[in-house]
Amino acid sequence: MDEKRGLALIEELKRDAEKFCQGGNNAYELLHEYYQGLSYETLRELLCSQDKRVRQCALWMASELDSDVFIKEVVPQMYDDDPLICYYAMEIIACYSGEEYTEDFLRIFTFFEHPDFKIRKYAIFLISNLSIEIVHKAYECPDNQNILNDSHKKGLLSLVHMDNLTATEITDMLNSDDDVIRRYGIIAATKLYEKYPEIVKEAVNADDLHVQEQARVIMQAKAKRDQYFRNRQQIREESGGSQL
Repeated sequence: MDEKRGLALIEELKRDAEKFCQGGNNAYELLHEYYQGLSYETLRELLCSQDKRVRQCALWMASELDSDVFIKEVVPQMYDDDPLICYYAMEIIACYSGEEYTEDFLRIFTFFEHPDFKIRKYAIFLISNLSIEIVHKAYECPDNQNILNDSHKKGLLSLVHMDNLTATEITDMLNSDDDVIRRYGIIAATKLYEKYPEIVKEAVNADDLHVQEQARVIMQAKAKRDQYFRNRQQIREESGGSQL
């Protein structure tokens, strides 16, 4: 392929990352160039940039490309103090890391206790969206004995057997004196929202700010989804009931 456009976009990104990312159009165009065959080596270079804004953009693209080829460059980014850099790195590691990076994968769960509020929030959000297969991987990994404390093991076990959790058990988790258990509680409530919607609705007023924040995110997402379906139904009715 002709890489001229992709290389030009990369130069724009490196020259002024803040301006490049405004509105998102340039970033999406560069991502499209990678989909079309632009060399991944150029993205590896961006992932190693000293400019945090460049790395934010590069990590977002790496996460969108659904590939494990950037793991080596991504893993160190999980320990960056920039919350967005940390989040995108966690997302890639959770989905694509192999045995070589098991310890880093497990440490994502310990970020429930990270000193930075935003990183804690992002870790909760990320884990609430992980597949049950990935949760199983964390629970069954032998290395978790050395990295995850008893609260994490208990919380993971609850997620592994999530389908058997009752509303009372989830509520008890949310009312626990243990910060980590409360956060696993809101993750369980998130995953079982359709079954126990009232738990998330009540959690919006929780004392734990992380429980409260995650509950609000879920409620806002549901409101947007419901509005989408209402609009879709209205259009269908106005068009005489034809399929959309």
